[in-house]
Amino acid sequence: MRSLTRRQFVQRSSLVAAAATLGSACSDTGSRAGARPRAVVIGSGFGGSVAALRLGQAGISTVVLERGQQWTLAGPDTFPRIGQPDRRTTWFGEVEALTGAAAVTPWAGMLERVAGDTLDAICGACVGGGSLVYGGVLIQPQRELFSQVFPQINYDDMDQVYYPRVIAEIGAARIPDDVLASQNYAAHRAFLEDARAAGFAVQRPHTGFDWDIIRREINGREAAAASVSEYIYGCNSGAKLSTDKNYLWHARATGKVEIRSLTEVVMMRERDSGGYALECRCINAQGDELERYELQADYVFLAAGSLNTSKLLLKSQLAGGLHGGNDRIGQRWGTNGDQLMLEYSSRPVSGPQGGPACVAAIDASDAAYPVTFMHSPARVPVDIQIQLAMSVPDASGEVVYDADSGRSMIRWPRDVDTPAARARVDSFNRLLTQTGGTSLDGLAGRPTVWHPLGGAVMGDACDHIGQLYGYRNLFVVDGSLLPGTAAAANPSLTIAANAERIMEQLVPRLVRR
Repeated sequence: MRSLTRRQFVQRSSLVAAAATLGSACSDTGSRAGARPRAVVIGSGFGGSVAALRLGQAGISTVVLERGQQWTLAGPDTFPRIGQPDRRTTWFGEVEALTGAAAVTPWAGMLERVAGDTLDAICGACVGGGSLVYGGVLIQPQRELFSQVFPQINYDDMDQVYYPRVIAEIGAARIPDDVLASQNYAAHRAFLEDARAAGFAVQRPHTGFDWDIIRREINGREAAAASVSEYIYGCNSGAKLSTDKNYLWHARATGKVEIRSLTEVVMMRERDSGGYALECRCINAQGDELERYELQADYVFLAAGSLNTSKLLLKSQLAGGLHGGNDRIGQRWGTNGDQLMLEYSSRPVSGPQGGPACVAAIDASDAAYPVTFMHSPARVPVDIQIQLAMSVPDASGEVVYDADSGRSMIRWPRDVDTPAARARVDSFNRLLTQTGGTSLDGLAGRPTVWHPLGGAVMGDACDHIGQLYGYRNLFVVDGSLLPGTAAAANPSLTIAANAERIMEQLVPRLVRR
């Protein structure tokens, strides 16, 4: 919020909270069946937030449909805590989405766990989407690898225009020296030292957190949250700069954008006269259906995330609502080459591990398979360290939809012995040589994917501006566009920057029509 003081932000946030309270059902009052916006955005994560703001700024009437709740900070117990599973953690599941283990009561919680044949994947379910449940780090991919993965995108444009635009809008910043020097961040300093010694290129990437609030946590002037690794489920100190605080806030302020929470899109249908009709299901936090209605629009922007964008498109095609015959939907799905690496440290760092994820290192010793490590602070014993390794995977999977069960399913050829997988293990072993630690390989449990990508990939299912082949005015603006990888980086920054690139090209065309 570059133009607002903290006092002004808190005051304005309270007004938003009055209109969209935690746990409210269908943020609108009464039926919206008769309202017809020019554009509908399905999903409100990084891609959907960007699309909503740029459409609103252009004066295009827009409705954002979000299946999850609006979460507004209302005290130190607003968000669930790690290791204390309750219904707030999970989107209508019987086990906690984060671990897939502890039992919870089905509810409209923050994370959905989607099953696969060899792994499970996690995605957000709330206003702000993944920006409320990610680690906060905004890593920019390296030029050469980015250009190989995304040949249709000019890296200079991303580097000079779109990446900086996202960072400025979110208000992201690198971890300051004084915070890094504090006791809570001793593990970060150790990681940077060891990674340098291993020959890795270390960095402090931009992070979507308010470091002033984290300073107050450290100094005891704010309830400890991010600074003790309570940063995944929102953040109870308010430090997380999720998109409901920037992109979506500014979108609402245009007066052209309406955000409807707890509203699922059940089906999409092409209209004979042009545009699309969406069957919408309004629910409460317990999952009870309150209303069904049809919403029509000229333009639809899909931003429900890789898994749910693919699911909605596959379901609608199978039912005959969409008849463009695009057989590439659901294809080229991938895990971002993620692998969680656990280390039993020979040099335990006392005290809490401060968060969020805010330091990283790149091992480019294997030019064909560079590996990025994101140091991942967590509430674990002091002798355990966690690193998330990311690389470009060799394998490609798919998302399929089963009409009988009404569920989507991930098919993934688990890459345990591919060149990319071996490169990740080799890099981790080089790091362990410096730390003196021991790999705890196999203790992370069933593989869980934090960064599901693909399913409507640019140049395969869509063109370079996200328009689905076979359809007019149906666009994808989320992680579905990325071919199973974000070029060995956390995908959030690239998803948002790519959405900025797409909207800059699309919006002038829509305004002229």
